[in-house]
Amino acid sequence: MLKKLNNKKGFSFIPTCVIIIVLVMAISILLSYAFVHHTAKVQVAAMQLKMDSYITKQAIENYDAFKQGMPYQNYIDKNELVRGAYQTAGFGSGSLTSLKGENEGKTIYTMARPTITAITGNEVGVKVAYELTIPFEAFGEKIADIRVPVEIVSKLSEK
Repeated sequence: MLKKLNNKKGFSFIPTCVIIIVLVMAISILLSYAFVHHTAKVQVAAMQLKMDSYITKQAIENYDAFKQGMPYQNYIDKNELVRGAYQTAGFGSGSLTSLKGENEGKTIYTMARPTITAITGNEVGVKVAYELTIPFEAFGEKIADIRVPVEIVSKLSEK
C-alpha cells in the first residue's frame, strides 16, 4: 500500500483522495454522534436542576416538619409532591404523552411522559424515570432514533 502511495506516475492520487474522503466521512459521523451525546447530557442536567429546585421549594414550605425532626410522611402529601413534579417537568395536564425540545423549528429530542414516584422514609424527594429519543442525523439525512433511558433522583435527607 505504501508503495502505491509513493508512485510518481499519478496513480497515487486516487487512493489518497479515497482515504481522505473516508476519513472525513468517519469524522463527520463521530461529530454527529457527539452532538447526540451532548444533547442527552444537557437535557438530563436541565431536568435534574428543575427537580432539585422543586424539592428544595417543597422542603422550604414544609420547614416546620423538618426543624422539629418529625417524620416527613406526616407532613408531606406524596400525591401532591408527584403532581407538582409532573408540572415542573412540563407534563401538567394528564393528556400530554411527550415533550419535544426544538431549536429553530427542528426537533432536537423527544421526552416521553416520565414515571415519577415519591421517595419515602427519612427523606423527601422524587424519582423520575423516562426515555429520551434523539434523532441521529448524518449528511443531512436521519439515520435512526437513539433512545436514552434516564433516571433522576432528587432528594433531601438529614445528615
